[in-house]
This record gives sequence, C-alpha cells and structure tokens, in this order.
Amino acid sequence: MKKLFTLATVLLFLTACISAPSAPQTQVQPASVSPTESQPTLSSAPATSTTGTTLYLSATTHIETKPDSWPYDTEAFLNFLQQTTDAGIRWSIGGDIGWLESAEDAQEIVQRSTAMGAQWDNHAHNPNDLAKIASILSSWGAEPTGVVSGFLIEDFDGLQSSYSDQGYSWSPTMIWGGVVCPGHKDGCDDLSVSLYRPTSSSQFDVHNPAGKLIKLGGGSHQLADAESLAAQIAQGEHPYPVIGYTIMVEPETLRISTSSTDDLDAILAFVERMNTRPFVRWATIEETAQAWVSAGEVAFYIDR
Repeated sequence: MKKLFTLATVLLFLTACISAPSAPQTQVQPASVSPTESQPTLSSAPATSTTGTTLYLSATTHIETKPDSWPYDTEAFLNFLQQTTDAGIRWSIGGDIGWLESAEDAQEIVQRSTAMGAQWDNHAHNPNDLAKIASILSSWGAEPTGVVSGFLIEDFDGLQSSYSDQGYSWSPTMIWGGVVCPGHKDGCDDLSVSLYRPTSSSQFDVHNPAGKLIKLGGGSHQLADAESLAAQIAQGEHPYPVIGYTIMVEPETLRISTSSTDDLDAILAFVERMNTRPFVRWATIEETAQAWVSAGEVAFYIDR
C-alpha cells in the first residue's frame, strides 16, 4: 500500500508540473531614439540575455593624413600606449595612407605598438586606399584586422569582398562607426552604441541578419558617457548579451577626443573605476564583434 501511495503521489506531482502554465515570454524592445535618429529595423525582436550583459570597452586612436594629427613625440606616444595597455586597455589603432607613406616614425610606431598587443585597423577615407593600407601594415608585421574605419556610409554599397595590393589580399569584415559627411562636423558622425549588420547605403540602419559586414557604433567616445552607460547596465537597462563602447584618444594631444582635461591620468582613473564592474571587459573593436557573434548576434541600437 505504501508503494502504491508513493507512486500515486509522484504521478500527481508530474501531472501538476505538465499542466502548469508556462511563464510569459518578454520581448526586449530596442532602446528608444530621438526623432532625428533612425532606429535600426530588426528582423525579429532581440531576446533578453539569460546570462546578463557584458560591456566590452575598446580604445582607438586615428592618425590621419594631415601632419597636424600625427603624434608630436614618438616616445611619448608609445609610452602612453604602454601605460594604458598595462592598465588593461586593448587598443585598435588606425593610420591613414598619408601618415603611413610619409611619416618617418610610422613603421616604428606600428611595429612597437603591435608588440604591445595593439591591433591595427584599416582606416581609410578613400576606399581606393584600403588595399594599400592593408598591404603596408602587413609588410611591417602588423596583420590588419577586418575593421574599416574612417568610413562614409554612402560608400557602403561599393565595398568589395576582397582587396589586393602587391600580392597581398585583405577582406573587410566589419565597420566601426560611419559618417554621413566628412570633417566630424555636428550631425556627421554616428555616435550610437550599436551592433548589427547593415543592409545597404540607403538602408544603413536596417539590420540584415544575412549581411556580410558587422557594424559597431562605439558611442560618443567620452569617458563620462561610458560610465553612464555602465551605470544603466548595472540597473538592468539595455539587457543585450554584448554591448560595445569605444573611447577615442587624439594622437597629437594624448587626450580623449574633444576633451581638454581627460588626459592619461584621467584615463587610468577611469580604467580603475570601470574594472570594479564585474560585467566590464576590455577588448579590441574586432574582439568585441567576435564576442557579439559568439553570443548570438542580438542586434540593437542605443542612441547616445
């Protein structure tokens, strides 16, 4: 009798479990954007992360063709990279064709920074320079990533699947940022925090799951905005598995872009504060995209 009672109890328990209603599924909607911004159209609502959000922080600096953007002091620039690297920052650096071909210290900076662990992206304002930039970097021992920066959105449709120069072939895999007009004037630059696959030049803000290229919007590049984003994530906002944000340093001043005060000391203090947050990781721009792919490619757009 005792065995029959036990068996009946188990059957009742299993019946209750099977018939119990499942918990309702919650769709996480993309963050709202201002009326002047375009919300990427997602093919399906992004899913809520079941493992929490990881904020991947990267750092970049772009050395342009114009000499007034070149590092003023080679050793000071490399020492800056070394100190910040030692603190945990992962660098993604871009050098435009004019600097690579004309600056006496270009090869030294590329090689020594690569030895520190920095990655070199393909930074070109003219798509015709992509092949040559990649070839130069590779010849100096810095295998370029698949990241395109310095990019005009109108050139998206014209990007080739592969570029060749001097027998060297390079293929783009992702875009960092993107601008609608040159010169970094107000309204030109993409300041969103976003990860998705653009559809075309005319539908750049429409996510295409089958798209060839990943687009990472690195935010405003300011330290304060990165901390604000981290605070929001800590409070449960933006529940996407992988979010990327990029701080940006001017190579000639060694300060955060557009800031007159955020120098090396401010950046190191920022790193210390961010490292206290368990969901923060330091990664290059390319590594951030790789993490996004590994986490299921949950597309999102956060207007900053």
